[in-house]
Amino acid sequence: MELQTQIDELKTSSKRQKFVIIALACLVVFFAVKPHGVITCDGWRVVDKDGNLRISATTYADGEASVQWFDKDGKVRIDAATNADGEAGVIWFDKDGKVRIDAGTNADGQAGVIWRDKDGKQRIGAATNANGSASVQWLDKDEKLRIGAATNANGSASVQWLDKDEKQRITASTNADGQAGVIWRDKDEKMRIVAATDANGTVVLPTSDKK
Repeated sequence: MELQTQIDELKTSSKRQKFVIIALACLVVFFAVKPHGVITCDGWRVVDKDGNLRISATTYADGEASVQWFDKDGKVRIDAATNADGEAGVIWFDKDGKVRIDAGTNADGQAGVIWRDKDGKQRIGAATNANGSASVQWLDKDEKLRIGAATNANGSASVQWLDKDEKQRITASTNADGQAGVIWRDKDEKMRIVAATDANGTVVLPTSDKK
């Protein structure tokens, strides 16, 4: 009789353990799928397994907010920020800390991107303006303008090629009325060849001898 009582108590205890295990499993599932909510703070830092800072997010009293990404050596590689005046930008740095790409927007609607070489010199610049115009510029290793392409809000568009002294040598353009033309200049920027078509279909190709 005593043995039977012990068996019954073991069965009861086993049932209780099963119930507890099922209940705990349900709690785990519940908290696993339940949304974690929102964390509110004025800044946070993320470190790697060695305790080195890798990401930093900060807000400032003047309204500025920024996020910075660091490489394994602690150097800033990306810096993204917004200012109280409406400007926002992202800067990419190389491993030597030199700015390589700079992208930004202004409160007036202007936006631009600048690419720099390994020496930090500007080589390409692209921008859009609030009035609808847009442009791209290519510069040589001495940061002299060599090619400029632009579109205007009135529908015209043009491309200019410049020599190493930044003198205009070739200009190609189209206008909103359908006119299109190309101008060639010599090293003294004197016009030598003009080729154009008008909206009415007229084609002109005047030339000029050097004087």
